Amino acid sequence: METPEFKSDEEFFAWTFKKISESLTNLAKRVEQVEEGMQKIPPPGADMVKYKPPGSPAYLNLKELLDLIFRVMNDHEKRFPESSDWAIDVQDKMKAEIQKQVYREIDEKIADKYEALEARLNKIEDKLSE
Repeated sequence: METPEFKSDEEFFAWTFKKISESLTNLAKRVEQVEEGMQKIPPPGADMVKYKPPGSPAYLNLKELLDLIFRVMNDHEKRFPESSDWAIDVQDKMKAEIQKQVYREIDEKIADKYEALEARLNKIEDKLSE
């Protein structure tokens, strides 16, 4: 916006003060909007994080969520004995499952290779019989 021409210094100062007043009013409105936005941000702390665990009717803040996690962990620790035999038994079962999976994968790869070899042999036999 260009500055208009003025007939006197009084007109210039009146126009300048009006523009300054408008600028201050706009700035005050923007500051007010920023302050309203800042009030919506939760204060630092546990309430900054909200999470709704599956099956929970409400959102939990960070403290409530950690309390829930540790309570569930403690409940599980109480339900299972702390004997090393139990842990070894679980490890043995896991190793057996992993071995079964590896053997299945090896069998599948061998079967694929066998089929390819069988197809090649059939082609060779067909050519020899011609």
